[in-house]
Amino acid sequence: MFLGKYSHSFDSKGRLIIPAKFREEVDGQKLVVVPWWEEDLTVFPEQAFKEYIESLNGLQGSAEKIRRIKRFLLSNAESAKLDAQGRILVGQDLRKFAKLDKDVIITGNMTYFEIWNPETWAKVEEKLNDAEEMRSELESLKMML
Repeated sequence: MFLGKYSHSFDSKGRLIIPAKFREEVDGQKLVVVPWWEEDLTVFPEQAFKEYIESLNGLQGSAEKIRRIKRFLLSNAESAKLDAQGRILVGQDLRKFAKLDKDVIITGNMTYFEIWNPETWAKVEEKLNDAEEMRSELESLKMML
């Protein structure tokens, strides 16, 4: 399970070291890097990505919308594998999409992890740290404890 928040940097070749705890989770698996919905990148272990894509087929909605989502994800996805130093190579197009330069924030999200521009993450985190807004969102989802 991918948990936590980490600060890391790309090297001059576009390689990014993955947090040690995430490397333990990956354990030699292939990874898939895709552009995501909040101008971040999401990194799935290959099997989890396949399951996610297959789950789209069961969605309620038009076949056209589902095809568009799959095309967006699959045409922009990159395969990645950890090198001996625990890094992955992230292509220039994906880095450009997420406005990633050198420094990044890597966040866990259970079955995948995300790579964020620090400024974009700060805006997201501000909302996450708003207790009243989070309470309201939990109530709307009927998830209050």
